[in-house]
Amino acid sequence: MEIIKLPVGHTAAEDTDCIRIQELPGGKFELNGSVLASCGDADAFESVSMVGSDPYASSDDAESAGLAWANEHCVERLYVARSDGTKPLPDPV
Repeated sequence: MEIIKLPVGHTAAEDTDCIRIQELPGGKFELNGSVLASCGDADAFESVSMVGSDPYASSDDAESAGLAWANEHCVERLYVARSDGTKPLPDPV
């Protein structure tokens, strides 16, 4: 899987496979993501989303979980977006 880490505070385009790591008040991190899964059958795609994970102790823990989740869905190129502190990430464009 190709992993593209975006600059802090930026988000990926709406039509890309992406995980988003949001810092929460109190110092924990939430993981959200959306991917177009195509395991095994190149002609069969399924949109899969993860919204509002349990909090992670660190952004690295959240990222590791997101990478594993994307890998389970056969993602080839994944964008990783991180919040700038607790400011919400902008909506994808």
